[in-house]
Amino acid sequence: MLSRDSLKLIQDSVRQILDPLGFDLIELKSMRSNNSTILRFLIDRTEGGITLGECSQLNNQIGQLFDEKNLISERYILEVFSPGLDRLLVDIKDFKRVLDKRIHIFLNEKQQDELELEGKLIKVDVRGIFIINDKESEQFVLFSKINKAKQVI
Repeated sequence: MLSRDSLKLIQDSVRQILDPLGFDLIELKSMRSNNSTILRFLIDRTEGGITLGECSQLNNQIGQLFDEKNLISERYILEVFSPGLDRLLVDIKDFKRVLDKRIHIFLNEKQQDELELEGKLIKVDVRGIFIINDKESEQFVLFSKINKAKQVI
């Protein structure tokens, strides 16, 4: 299994490829299978939406990077995935990615007598988000009140 330092070096190196191309490394998972380490990269465009072809190209570029910099000395398998359209919105960057799109929010506690809200995301700040619901009413939701949220497809 790879050390935490090795994984950090891999993440930092891969981000140097992704950032100029407009991609974000959402998550890196490392797992063991038989005699190989599987490195699973979850990658998306900064503004959202990555194609299968782009995943394939990035897989090749990351493989070349590993070979050039000798980032991993053991047998490995690279997997590059899209997070999918229905992935949860977790951090501020996720919410900014879906600005001006409809989202569905599940709350920890009722807000205006509702445990679920839906509307167009119009603004994101460090404290929370602003949506406009179907009644054209603007609502502010603190991040701390959001149990989970996702884009409406």
